Amino acid sequence: MESAKGNGRRASPRRWFELEPPAPERLQLETSPRVSTVASYVLTRAAERSWEVLNQHLAEPQGGLFWIGGPAGCGKTHFLDYVIALQSRAGALDAQNTRRLVCGLELAGRVHAAEVELLLLSVLAEQIGGEPRSSGDLFRQMRGAAALKVGLETARRTGVRSVTVAIDFGTSQCESAADFFKMLGQVAASFRQVKFTVIAAGRAMAPEATRALAVAPRDANEETIIAVRRARRLVEDAELDAGVAYAGIDTAGLAADAIFPFHPVALSALRTIATRPNPAAESSDPATIVSLSRLAREVLSSSTFADAGGGAESPVRLIYPPDLTMNAVISNQVKALLAEAGRAAWKIARDRIADLDGYEKDLAREIIDSLIMENVCGGTAALAVEELRSRVPMVARRGTADERTLVAVRELLRRLEVSTGGVIRFETDAARFDPEAAGAPELASFNAVLVLARRFDPRLTLARDREGLDARLKGLEAAMADAVEAAIRTRDVLASALTEANLEMPAANRAAIAEYIALAESGAAAMLEAAADRAYLASAIQIAGAYEAIAAACESIPRMRSMREFLTATGLRAAPGEAGPLESVARESAVVSLETECELLRVELRPRILTGPPRSLDALEARFQKFKWTYVQCYLSAHARWCVKMERLELAAGDARRYFDALTRLNAIAALGPPEGEHLRARVAELSARVVRCELKDAIAPGTTPRCSSCGFQLGASSPQAELEEAMEGIRRALEIKLSALSHSMIARLIHIHDREHRLEGFLKITQAAQTDALVRVLDEKLARYLAQVLDENETRDPGFPRLRRLRSG
Repeated sequence: MESAKGNGRRASPRRWFELEPPAPERLQLETSPRVSTVASYVLTRAAERSWEVLNQHLAEPQGGLFWIGGPAGCGKTHFLDYVIALQSRAGALDAQNTRRLVCGLELAGRVHAAEVELLLLSVLAEQIGGEPRSSGDLFRQMRGAAALKVGLETARRTGVRSVTVAIDFGTSQCESAADFFKMLGQVAASFRQVKFTVIAAGRAMAPEATRALAVAPRDANEETIIAVRRARRLVEDAELDAGVAYAGIDTAGLAADAIFPFHPVALSALRTIATRPNPAAESSDPATIVSLSRLAREVLSSSTFADAGGGAESPVRLIYPPDLTMNAVISNQVKALLAEAGRAAWKIARDRIADLDGYEKDLAREIIDSLIMENVCGGTAALAVEELRSRVPMVARRGTADERTLVAVRELLRRLEVSTGGVIRFETDAARFDPEAAGAPELASFNAVLVLARRFDPRLTLARDREGLDARLKGLEAAMADAVEAAIRTRDVLASALTEANLEMPAANRAAIAEYIALAESGAAAMLEAAADRAYLASAIQIAGAYEAIAAACESIPRMRSMREFLTATGLRAAPGEAGPLESVARESAVVSLETECELLRVELRPRILTGPPRSLDALEARFQKFKWTYVQCYLSAHARWCVKMERLELAAGDARRYFDALTRLNAIAALGPPEGEHLRARVAELSARVVRCELKDAIAPGTTPRCSSCGFQLGASSPQAELEEAMEGIRRALEIKLSALSHSMIARLIHIHDREHRLEGFLKITQAAQTDALVRVLDEKLARYLAQVLDENETRDPGFPRLRRLRSG
């Protein structure tokens, strides 16, 4: 059983507030106020002080006169009812069994003091009671203080010790009121047997004989708080944390729980609507607490907010300015406050967002209505985007807005400015509602087609006057004429590029260009005439968009050519061996990938791509930029390694040339046998030519010049290191053969015998030690000629020399 009750409690909705009964336009003075009347009264600070004064007076033995003044609607009558009710709750009898009488008088229209006096005596007689012919009826025929004293004396005889009279003058005008209150004051001061107190309320200044009291709110903030409290009552056990609901919101000095669930700006807007007289209303009196309270209650009672916080899991939701216009009553009052041009401008703005999708449509509606509420409330300056964001519920309720949200709001404002023809203005990062933009039909037509006109001249802006309109139309006419020439040029360039690749322009592209030319040839006047036809406008925008895509493709032809030239200049090929010697074994995977991508891009960047959708070119260009970035990084690192390697190979190539030069000198000596390694001459020259030292080193820019202009290094190219080492090995073998011949004992003996100048002693030791490197260092041209001379002379003089040759050969 308990569980069922518990479940029932959990299922029941929890509400943040309850609606109070609607506040009447004007309260009636009640001698026996109802509980609801008393409960609905909200004490202002002034009313609290006045109640303290009256409380102190009621505890004193002597009577007095009090006057509650203030403007209409500030709560004077309500305060009188409150005082009468509390007096009545004190009981008809006090502790000494003495009676207390509370009388109420409500006046209307123009009255005289004598009439008020007579009415007071009549009411007092009715309250005292008694037989019609008793002495109590005597004072009714009397006037002035004497009559009033007789009445009070009669009351005393019936056991009455205190008489309190509440007089509500309301809107009435009382002549000779000063004399009347002077008489009442004299009676209250002189008659001791019965405490006589008068509490009067009216819009006039307090009479001299009275003590002035105030109940009106001190300022607009307090009046607003009182109005909200009279519209709704917070549920005590709802555990509402209003501070969290208003986190980050400037409440303008108002307590969060006192204005919940209204956003401060929304509440200010309601107050402005209530304060400004409705043109259709009969009265132009300024708004009161009652009128503001009724507006607030109307908003809270609408279907959108009647259940604000109504569910146990419902979030605390504030009411923002654009939420107010969702209420039919508030919306109608806003329309009434707008001039005819303003209502027309609002309709234009609402109509222009009808074709937007769900989210954008709702966001645009909130932005428009926020700006309209600002305009209705007297805000002439534009709202900064940051401030506007804080007033748009769909954005503000998220707590914080990132930069992307602000960018989206700005972009939507720009579109609204164009689509609404300037009804929504967006300038210098601030927006406002401009009702005057709907005033002139010509201006409205131009501004309505501005979104299309900007396709021809992006510099065009909203027209704000006739002079500006004429200048813009002239500029638009010239721009449309230029557009015709540009479209013809685009068609010719595109057709020529496709013809080079033996391709024809697609029929769809040819038709799109033709439709655009027809649109541009129609001129600005025809565009304005068709502005009212939204279907035409949408179709024209679509035609312009289709042509712009084709024109963009045509403009990309130079970029395509530049990309192809860059790819060709890299020298990369997917198949090895097409562009010079490449690595064939253990090549870097990055280079292989670049070669493959380069080949694919080169194929896809042919003119055929112009026949496809525009997005294909954009995607291809993105691929190229990615390839280029990767290529540059890879080339820079590979070029740095290549430069180091070339510096080492330059030394190796120099050694190869020196060794081969030494071999050439030895081959020239006939006595040493036939020449060796002659076939290596061309090989050494070729390899030496391939070793190019880079003068630029790291001062290269492969992003603009794909290959180094100094050394011509190609990514993936192989160095001649292995081939140079192989050639060097052949030269060494040939030199070893010659060293072997020189180290022969007979040759050595001949050199020893015939070296009269003793220049070959060191050389002979080198040959005997078979020191090839040393031989290359010492065997210069002079020494080689001298050696040849020694051996050649021996060949002619020594008959045994041929035997040496035969022995060596054998």
